[in-house]
Amino acid sequence: MTSIGTSTLKSLFAATLLCSMTAPLYAAAPNAKDLYAAIKSGDFTGYLTNLDTFLKPSGTLAETPLLAMLKDPAFLAALDQRQFIAKTGADKLAAFAKADAANPAFLSWLMNNTQALDLYLEGVVPIGLAAREDNSYALSTAPLEIWKKILAADPEAKDGLNLKLAIATAILPPGSVNIGAGGAKTPAEPVSRYQHYKTAHNNKELFPSFDHLTVWELTKVVCSGASNEDLAWGRQMINTWRPDLRKNELVVNSTSEVWRRNSPIDFNGSFKNVLAGGGKCGPRSSWSVFICQAFGIPAIGVGQPAHACVAYKTAYPMTEPQPGSAWKVGYGRGWQVSRLEGMGGLDFMAAVQDREHSAEFTQVEHLRWLAAALSAPAKTTVMEVAHKIQKSLSSLKTDTTASLKPEEAEKEVTAAAKAATAAAAQAPVKLTAGATRIQAAAFANMAGANVFDCFTGGKQLNFGKSLDNSWVEYALDVPAAGSYLVTMKAAAANVEQVLNLKVGAGEAATVKVTWSTGLWDMTPAAELKLEKGLQTLRLSAPFQRAVSIEYLELKPKG
Repeated sequence: MTSIGTSTLKSLFAATLLCSMTAPLYAAAPNAKDLYAAIKSGDFTGYLTNLDTFLKPSGTLAETPLLAMLKDPAFLAALDQRQFIAKTGADKLAAFAKADAANPAFLSWLMNNTQALDLYLEGVVPIGLAAREDNSYALSTAPLEIWKKILAADPEAKDGLNLKLAIATAILPPGSVNIGAGGAKTPAEPVSRYQHYKTAHNNKELFPSFDHLTVWELTKVVCSGASNEDLAWGRQMINTWRPDLRKNELVVNSTSEVWRRNSPIDFNGSFKNVLAGGGKCGPRSSWSVFICQAFGIPAIGVGQPAHACVAYKTAYPMTEPQPGSAWKVGYGRGWQVSRLEGMGGLDFMAAVQDREHSAEFTQVEHLRWLAAALSAPAKTTVMEVAHKIQKSLSSLKTDTTASLKPEEAEKEVTAAAKAATAAAAQAPVKLTAGATRIQAAAFANMAGANVFDCFTGGKQLNFGKSLDNSWVEYALDVPAAGSYLVTMKAAAANVEQVLNLKVGAGEAATVKVTWSTGLWDMTPAAELKLEKGLQTLRLSAPFQRAVSIEYLELKPKG
């Protein structure tokens, strides 16, 4: 080939590429009048044909012009409408349009709102790559019925986070997923579930990471089989009983407080009873999913050989296990033996990592939608571009065999904790003729206890679970000998909890702690005989499941 010939070919190639990037690649777009007519008549077949004609490219099907097309508002709107009609089915969509007088207006709003259609269509895309490649999934009109009701109940559901929350609730309403032990006997009504999370978010009850979830991730929150009442209780309980678990959004660690045993009480459709009585791996898996969802963390039940556990998304991916991964598997073994969402754990990890690359994920899926509207060889060419982008995504390097607290998949942790060092000495508390209140964290000495920051301010004492013995001591200055009544403001989430009170070498008084579902309540009064002068009051937990105490109150009997 001569140098002149090469130069000429290069010039022609450049001109062709320039034309492919600047010239329209499609015919005139279907207009709003045509769409309105299709919705009003309930005949989407002709409109779908027009969309197919419009979407058929007439220029070069190279990566750069194809991606430029996806940024064109008219082309993107038509592509979304085509995908929506094709996946729902023209006949089913027609039946929906005619089923209720409010449906045409809803469809008109939705099909003219590219943002809402994009969020919906990406939210319902199957999670696994194999299912996405197969592309044989279909959409039901059931989500449209729920979505319409949410919009009718709340006009604010048309924008921002509320829009994503409404779509997620429509796609995967309560009761869609079997949560197991603790699930409500009757699933929450979808509109009330949407309103529950909207209110909780407005009241800042949910973790900050909730604000940044995708529609698909939100479906793994709002689908909770728990009652709305239990979800609200779960947040209040953690804030009261174990506020330390709010740090780094680690409420999943409360699963350790679900006693590994056959529960002595009936769960009766409430997670209060799951935590109170305990359970084996199934109820603990259900608990893990529930408490994450209560705070707005996406969570999914996981099956493993002869075991059940949890997968959840964290806002702190560098934490253990699997540092670097936003999704963790906990209370079992690693991803390699896990199964969830109808696929193996490693496939699930690859799928959620694809979605982490949100821009590329959107490009790949929209190209897939476009390919579905085309015939060969254009279809093949478009899919080649989609596959090229898909293969460019980097995979996460992490230890997929690791799991959060794997030892709890097999047995309860019963080894005694190491004794803590003595706390800074506190001045003796002088008792008065009336009631004397002592902050539980104001002890003189301790072993095996924890001090947490109260959610509402101040400090609280916590006796950790599964210890052979843990105690704190208070120095008292008793003005006169006599009998005193001692009560405590305590939070106990488990049944069968006791605390012992003892003065010096005297006999211990046993207090049966009120089962308060993890909220603050007063214990029954215990009677102690105190001698005049300096005395040491020891409060101990011979065996318990994490009782928290805010204060003790002593007053002379009578």
